[in-house]
Amino acid sequence: MKIAIASNGVNLDSQASPVLGRCSHLIMVDGEDRDFKEIKVIPNPAVNEGGGAGIKTARIMGNEKVDVIISGSVGPNAFEVLKQLEITMYKMVPGTVEENLTLMLQDKLEKLNPSAPRGRGMGNGKFRGR
Repeated sequence: MKIAIASNGVNLDSQASPVLGRCSHLIMVDGEDRDFKEIKVIPNPAVNEGGGAGIKTARIMGNEKVDVIISGSVGPNAFEVLKQLEITMYKMVPGTVEENLTLMLQDKLEKLNPSAPRGRGMGNGKFRGR
């Protein structure tokens, strides 16, 4: 099982990110390797997007063949993309990437629901018409 977590940094000691679309990095691990020896870190190209950051990040997860994503929130449009890709979403708790990965593998994280009405992500349309 391939797990991705939204992160504010580049390693397992980094803080998990409360947002998916504008997290600074995505950290991926193999859930079968409970020591998390092999990690893949992807800088999130959508971190400064005006709109559609969540959708762009969700598509990256699809391209990476991720099975599970851990994040504090996922906007409604990204939620729909992840749902279509059959990627299971879990809500992170404040703490490090490694702590959240461990909790997920222990089945101690709750499943995530969309965080806002559809069509209005964190950009709230304020970057339209630049």
